[in-house]
Amino acid sequence: MDTLVISIFEGGYQPMTGLSATTALRAAGIDAQFHDVYVEGSDLDRCKASDTIAIAMPLFDSLQAGIQLARDIRTVNPDAKLIFFGQYATINAGRLSGKHGDYTIVGEWEQPLVNLVKSLKGQATDGLSGVVDADTVKRDAIPHPYMSRDHFRVPDRHLAPGLHKYPQPHVDKLTGGKQVVAGLEITRGCHHRCTYCSVFAAYDGKVILINEDLVVQDVTNLVSMGMTHLTFTDADFFNSKHQGIKLLRRLHALFPDLTYDFTTRVDHILENRDILAEMAGLGVRFITSALEFPKQEVLDQVVKEVTVEMTEEAIDYVHSVGIRLNPTFIMFNPWIGLEDLVLFHDFLQRTKLENAVDPIQYETRLHLYKGSPLLNNPSIKALDLSENEFHYDWLHPDPRIDELYRDSLTPVQEGVFKRCCLKC
Repeated sequence: MDTLVISIFEGGYQPMTGLSATTALRAAGIDAQFHDVYVEGSDLDRCKASDTIAIAMPLFDSLQAGIQLARDIRTVNPDAKLIFFGQYATINAGRLSGKHGDYTIVGEWEQPLVNLVKSLKGQATDGLSGVVDADTVKRDAIPHPYMSRDHFRVPDRHLAPGLHKYPQPHVDKLTGGKQVVAGLEITRGCHHRCTYCSVFAAYDGKVILINEDLVVQDVTNLVSMGMTHLTFTDADFFNSKHQGIKLLRRLHALFPDLTYDFTTRVDHILENRDILAEMAGLGVRFITSALEFPKQEVLDQVVKEVTVEMTEEAIDYVHSVGIRLNPTFIMFNPWIGLEDLVLFHDFLQRTKLENAVDPIQYETRLHLYKGSPLLNNPSIKALDLSENEFHYDWLHPDPRIDELYRDSLTPVQEGVFKRCCLKC
């Protein structure tokens, strides 16, 4: 039985979700191959030859594209067993299994995927924890997401196209030069419960730490492949601030020219001033922070637990220690008015962020995925909502806001994805 693992898209980086899955399968003695549609394009001929096909769905874009790919695979290989895994597969397991594919992995995917493929081969396994099939859905018996701390391995990066195939122009802009970029996590999940966030839905506040030695070995391998800049793709780098700073010290000693960026919250910036000042000397060039929108009502509605004043203080501090702030926004949301869009540009000038904003951020719109806690928010319930299979579309109470949103949209470009962060 030949197993093919397919990645659709993962932030424009070498796709860790698919690579970690393929690495785990091969370590278990399973003949598994890897294919990255984002770089290599779809290849239905490879799908014809595979008995088991696992499609990674870490993001909303990969969910929709993965379903279309599954349909295409069914036309050329109707007997293949289709498996979905990743963050958005976890959130949508009950809508995927039995309809768009045969199985869905909920939670951490490496070990459940190994067990499932072994089971399909008729081999003994440790059980099928975290596996959802059509019968599970019919019985309304979807299990809790599988969570483990002992399944991580150093990913085989050579299974994917080379790093130069994953350019990051915004990283180049913020660091001031052309970079060879890779991404990795030191944690999965997030302690925080921002109500718009898909990490919240998939992990429910849990955080899983990745062994420090594994991270160092992965970075060592990436440097040997030509990496000059590393993005920590954690939902929040300060999910484990002690591990984070220890790793940066260790990595800086090994690779003093390597530079970094990571994502963290406004309140964590303010709580960790001394650490951030040290990080500037360890190669951290910029920090991404989800600012959402500089209006208190917006911050309160999505439960950010910060104020606009705290946001501006954090931006000023980051700049003062020589690190750039890379902001992300939910530019179009139900709680803004026309006057807020004018004030938004005043905010950018006041905080000196005009030249740091990725232009795509001016087009982001609140995404209401199925299962989002925001769907219980009275102000969301009051909107004109249209239900889709995996999300809800919404109309702003002021039609002029939606008109501005439509006018702001730029034509779709290959390789350019319109999202607020790397985890949505």
